[in-house]
Amino acid sequence: MKLLVKLVVLLIVGLVVLGLARNVVVKAMAENGVRAVTGMPLSIGQLDLNLSKTLVDIEALVVKNPSGFHDTVLVDIPKILVDYNFADILKGNVHLENSEFDIKQFTVVKNEKGELNLDRLKALQGTQKASAHAQATKQEPKAPAKALPIKIDMMRLKIGKVVYMDYSGGKLSTREFRINLDQSFQNITDLNSVVRLIVLKAMMSSGISNLVNFDIGGLEGTLTGAFNTSTKLAAQVAAKSLDTLKTVAENPSALAVQAGGVLKDTAGTVESTAKEVTGGVKSAARSLKNKLKLPFGKGNS
Repeated sequence: MKLLVKLVVLLIVGLVVLGLARNVVVKAMAENGVRAVTGMPLSIGQLDLNLSKTLVDIEALVVKNPSGFHDTVLVDIPKILVDYNFADILKGNVHLENSEFDIKQFTVVKNEKGELNLDRLKALQGTQKASAHAQATKQEPKAPAKALPIKIDMMRLKIGKVVYMDYSGGKLSTREFRINLDQSFQNITDLNSVVRLIVLKAMMSSGISNLVNFDIGGLEGTLTGAFNTSTKLAAQVAAKSLDTLKTVAENPSALAVQAGGVLKDTAGTVESTAKEVTGGVKSAARSLKNKLKLPFGKGNS
């Protein structure tokens, strides 16, 4: 009887050790993967791999800027949630069915030399024109970073605020932009695209790209495969609204049928949809999230 008790205790201890070791191994893999596409120091507070629900929960991921940027943080991500395809993982293919990046702060830093921290990101190599500093010091343009293959069916990206820290004027000048971005993307095929999407949306939504002469076009041209589902939904609503207006214009009698305010509402829909497309398509994104019923919580309002 005592031997049986000892065996049960040893089995429980073994399972606990294996569970902890599993998380340690996956955490190390996640850190190495992020470091490979950023080239910057980082830390992960906690990682939990749930095999039964095929979920990975990463908390307190912080990517710091390299030396020469005043020990500042590039990105602060309190939580990352991933729903992976276990069968594909066993085959050696990294397939994530859903993912959510909840970013608290994204920071753009220009140091005293006029260097931009984003120019040090490995995932952005080959997407930008040579900076003024690089031209002055005759630095050779870097080749594009090798993409780490991955398949992400749906990626939800949330960014609270973007901060710009400028040391180039001799003293620190800081600007803060609360963008409250919440958009979804699909068909991500490598980790470089994840980093590029985050940078692109942060720079576009905050307008910092104009302050630092950041090449949005060069970056956007590398993301043709990553489709913004929110923008697609808004475009569909706009097209449907325009078709309705065209029908009413071609058939004046339909105007009487829609005199109850439908025409006015349709016109308002077209106008609001245009604003959504240019301003982040927030309401369309909310509608999309309700339809998709993603398992990672509700979006920002």
